[in-house]
Amino acid sequence: MMRMDNIIFIGFMGCGKSTIARALSVELDRIFLDSDLLIETKFKQSVNEIFKNKGECFFREQEQKLADFFIFCQNTCIASGGGFINVKNLEKIGSSVYLRADFEYLKKRLNKDEITKRPLFFDEIKAKKLYNERIKIYEDKADVILDIENKSIDELISELKKVFK
Repeated sequence: MMRMDNIIFIGFMGCGKSTIARALSVELDRIFLDSDLLIETKFKQSVNEIFKNKGECFFREQEQKLADFFIFCQNTCIASGGGFINVKNLEKIGSSVYLRADFEYLKKRLNKDEITKRPLFFDEIKAKKLYNERIKIYEDKADVILDIENKSIDELISELKKVFK
């Protein structure tokens, strides 16, 4: 049951998945969903607090529950967390768009507040290692790869509208 009417944004922390998914949902008149926000809302805790209080494994179980739910959604733009690519049924949700940028570019985009919201970015050496481990997975799972470096949201939305008319 391939739902190609859903567009799910994948990519590393700080690449703009939420911002771009939200903007495209407005442009294409779709429902906007954000996996991290949905988990935070459910538990009334930030992703960071959930990692601290319940652990990464628990958080990943919640992501899988959302993936199982997203399969039944229609006409959505979904912002996923950086590790969402490891759910077992990503390809059944819809078309995956990988927002690609190099590590240094992403690091520069995140201010201190934004880094503190991302538990896996605290330790830059570990974050860089994780980035390198995930690049190939993002590329393999992507239906569309969009290079985001030095492009405005308007430019990116314009490129995406050519793909998802």
